[in-house]
Amino acid sequence: DGVVEWLDGETSETSYSVSLYSPDYWDIVDVVAVTSTQKKEVPSSAGHTLAVSSPFFKVRQENIKQKIIDCKKYLKEKNFRKLGELIEAEALELHAIYLTSSPSLIYLLPSTLRVMHEVKKWRKEEIPVYFTLNTGQDIHLICEKKNAEKVSKLAQQIEGVQKTIINYPANGARIIEKHLF
Repeated sequence: DGVVEWLDGETSETSYSVSLYSPDYWDIVDVVAVTSTQKKEVPSSAGHTLAVSSPFFKVRQENIKQKIIDCKKYLKEKNFRKLGELIEAEALELHAIYLTSSPSLIYLLPSTLRVMHEVKKWRKEEIPVYFTLNTGQDIHLICEKKNAEKVSKLAQQIEGVQKTIINYPANGARIIEKHLF
């Protein structure tokens, strides 16, 4: 539920998530800017395999445990600026690895880059928001709930953004007795 940590492991028994904070712990929101509905040319699983060929991969492995410690510290302190800076730098580092793998992988689209540039402008305009992304083309805009609608509307104005989806921390997967329909 809420904010979780995915524990590192080699099997399903050793790699799983645990709740760190309940969904109502902190009003942080994920505004997803959908920039493509097309399937990626190279699936994430292939990208993960190629990542080890990047000269930066080993450095990433050496630093990731400290980043997790820092992330948990910023969550505990509710330090939005530090958390945002960390997750944004982490996203850029991940893509630096893809860009320098052999062969290189370029998951970023022109619209994804436009959103990244706009987010940096918004922060200069006193709208606290940070981006993160995985191997997909869509970009996640992390902000506090009080800014979610504003961030969503701004993102929808960017060329190439097809729609936005606002996600809130929620209860995790579970078996329910009530029929959904």
